[in-house]
Amino acid sequence: MEELMKEEKEGVKAAEQEKPKKRRNRKKNRKNEMRKSYFAGMISMLALVMIVLVGTTFLWPGSSADHPGGFWSWRKTAAIKAMISQLYAGDVDDTELSNAMYKGMISGLGDKYSTYYTKEEYEAIKTAQEGYYQGIGVTVTLDGDKLQVTGVQDDTPAAKAGIQADDRIVKIDGQTLEGLNLNDAVGLLKNSENDTVTLSIEREGEADLIETEVKKEKLAAIVADGKMLDDKIGYLAISEFTGLTSEQFQKVYQSLQDQGMERLIIDLRGNPGGLVTAVCDTLRQILPEGLIVYTEDKNGKREEYTCDGDTPISIPLVVLVNENTASAAEIFTGAVKDYGIGTIVGTTTFGKGIVQNTFQLSDGSVVKLTIAHYYTPLGNDIHKVGIAPDVEVELPDDSTSDVQLEKALEVVKGLEGAE
Repeated sequence: MEELMKEEKEGVKAAEQEKPKKRRNRKKNRKNEMRKSYFAGMISMLALVMIVLVGTTFLWPGSSADHPGGFWSWRKTAAIKAMISQLYAGDVDDTELSNAMYKGMISGLGDKYSTYYTKEEYEAIKTAQEGYYQGIGVTVTLDGDKLQVTGVQDDTPAAKAGIQADDRIVKIDGQTLEGLNLNDAVGLLKNSENDTVTLSIEREGEADLIETEVKKEKLAAIVADGKMLDDKIGYLAISEFTGLTSEQFQKVYQSLQDQGMERLIIDLRGNPGGLVTAVCDTLRQILPEGLIVYTEDKNGKREEYTCDGDTPISIPLVVLVNENTASAAEIFTGAVKDYGIGTIVGTTTFGKGIVQNTFQLSDGSVVKLTIAHYYTPLGNDIHKVGIAPDVEVELPDDSTSDVQLEKALEVVKGLEGAE
């Protein structure tokens, strides 16, 4: 019994001696685990830093706060957006903010011909390029604080509403035209968000204003028109090269031929250009066989536009131009000059010898970029140079007559081939 008690005491004593050792071991193990966790965390942190550095260097080459596709650029954009959301005191339209950012990126090219359009903006521009507009079907000029109607297109809302040439529009939707220029006044007719426009009209012989509501419709713009002048000289003016220009040119050109035209003046003054395809289709009606124009992109890739020469013009021709004759209108001028089929009269043209193309994005918005230079048949690059006329004549601001047209008439009468 004594021996058993002795063994138990010795066991208890041994166990008590063992406890501090176990505690020391547990502390040691915890320290080791902490060290392992610390080093593992440091390794993970270093790995993350390396990933970011490698990603910044190799996944986004050239990345910086000033690189639009760079990692840091996106961080900068997000930081600015956060500042606006948290601090800006005014109302924020996220769509307008985004559109302004996209427009800003393209404007950073420093090229006024390259731009970004929202879906809605591009749809309106495309309609105009096709040769249509939203309106009522009148041509007008500004007479003081009134719009003088100079013409009414057949089968248009204006014609159906009884509007007549020489009517004077004094109010549009109740607004007077006082202080407005011609573009702003016409804008009231075209740009109203309503489907109808209410006009207050003065008419000779009527004591009271005529109030009429006219529905706006999608109408074909008259971009090529003409008439027969004295001495069997045809006059044909082209205001823009749209999807309708070639067809309208053909009809007017044929009408003048049917009336016995022996000489022709084509007026391109103030024509800002338009579609390359439209000007080429128009030129194919008067050019001989050969090259019309060619383009070259940044990589030297060349694209040619040609004419089969089935209907070359055979009568004396004068083309009237001025400093606002640009782009596609200069393609027309350059082809006539290079082939020697006509005489250029007026002043040096604008000098836009570059071509833009449009690229649609998935949301319907569009980026328009300058993609190439164009060259006349003889290889002339007219960008920022323009085309000098064969016969130079200015039109003074204070001129009471169209001295440029008068000179064109003089020149075309003296050209060989006219009877």
